[in-house]
Amino acid sequence: MANTGQMLLVLGALVLFSIMLPSLNSTILYNDRTLIATNAELAGISIAQKIIAEAGTKAFDVVCITSHPTSASQLTSPGNLGPAGGETYPNFNDLDDYHGLSIVDSLTLPSILFNISGQVNYVDPNNPSQTVGYQTFLKRLQVSVTSPYLINPASEQPVTITMEQIFAYY
Repeated sequence: MANTGQMLLVLGALVLFSIMLPSLNSTILYNDRTLIATNAELAGISIAQKIIAEAGTKAFDVVCITSHPTSASQLTSPGNLGPAGGETYPNFNDLDDYHGLSIVDSLTLPSILFNISGQVNYVDPNNPSQTVGYQTFLKRLQVSVTSPYLINPASEQPVTITMEQIFAYY
């Protein structure tokens, strides 16, 4: 009779364990997804910051490499922003070469590919959040980073990291 009580306790423990196991597995899986997404997000932020910092070391405009424009109309027209013929990343010489940037980074985290895109626009000096269709002495560089691993773990929705900076010519 004493063995029957012990067997019931063991059987009860097995039933409780089998009930809790799926919940435990889904918690571990969620935590793993969150960890991967967090690492990818930190890497994506780092990549965007690196591109912006790198662009800050370039000339404001191709015209500024050889002269000092006194009028914004001397700068590259909005329709011609982007790399000149033969210029490819990372060998850009001025800020607007980052317009239309589309590269893949596989070095930051070797197991994760990041798609990086860039857009450069002139902005209104009185309202720098407003893009304008004419030359000004202010340009905004917007860098976006995407990856299949950049997701919101709670909703499983993709996340795009977007960072921007305004550069001025004085």
